[in-house]
Amino acid sequence: MEELFSDFAKAVIAGLSVSEKSTPSRFLYDAAGDALFQEIMALPEYYLTRTEFEILTTHATSIVSQIDTNLPLQLVELGAGDGIKTKILLRKLYEMKVDVEYFPIDISKNALNSLKVSVQLEFPDLKINTQQAEYFEALQLLKNNNKTQKLVLFLGSNIGNMSNEEMNSFLELLHKSLNDKDKVLIGLDLVKNSETILAAYNDAAGVTKKFNVNLLRRMNQELGANFNLNLWKHLPMYDEQQQAALSFLESTQQQTVSFEKIALKVDFKLGEKIYTERSQKFTELQIAALAKHAGFTELMHYKNTEFAFVCALWKV
Repeated sequence: MEELFSDFAKAVIAGLSVSEKSTPSRFLYDAAGDALFQEIMALPEYYLTRTEFEILTTHATSIVSQIDTNLPLQLVELGAGDGIKTKILLRKLYEMKVDVEYFPIDISKNALNSLKVSVQLEFPDLKINTQQAEYFEALQLLKNNNKTQKLVLFLGSNIGNMSNEEMNSFLELLHKSLNDKDKVLIGLDLVKNSETILAAYNDAAGVTKKFNVNLLRRMNQELGANFNLNLWKHLPMYDEQQQAALSFLESTQQQTVSFEKIALKVDFKLGEKIYTERSQKFTELQIAALAKHAGFTELMHYKNTEFAFVCALWKV
């Protein structure tokens, strides 16, 4: 935990000491952030979770049929969260009597602990090995583990939280970390009506606002900051040119925030923003280009038409 605290402190110092202030989106997920994101996933505006759930439910048999069910399988999940969608595939693998070992990887220790409990309740005989790590660290773990075939899950359009450069680097490294018999199932949110996209990050109940503002509460708690949470507002926007939903925290007045534990003092102007999260949207042509650039071959596209979402199955 001490190492993660240090990473958080370093990221805050680096991100708030420049003119265009930002914090990495991974730090939105502490225990309180995890709980709030669970609420977000159940919101009527947040179409991503239920749409991907529907795709996996509909196509689980087809997805599993793309692997060699006679060989042991390592099911590796990057950004596992609560694993609710992964359980769809686990049930199908159990039904088909595949010898499977589950490797959920997430930045949140809290999420991993909860996931392990819920998975073991439903699948008491399943071998499960949780790993707390960031995505790029996780790739090294994959590279060191080449015993059998792997199906790597990267769901929830989590790749959309990366910049274009990070996406390409990540996918290239992922490709290099896998073997010829391995496959990747990746969820990607497609470009669609901008009002539908923006509503997913600006729900009427204000849960996404609480989720974003919780980052400031975390800074207060862990770094000794004195943010007045009432002086900040959640500011989401959709940039059609970038094809990305962007989230900011905006200062509603001129203020100075001190961080007691890291000897930092930050001045904020009226209307100054902290950039907290990006959610890239894709066209199907862009998805094909991502796969090709990293060296993957596209096997299948499982698509929801109503809310324009794709689960793409790639092979090495």
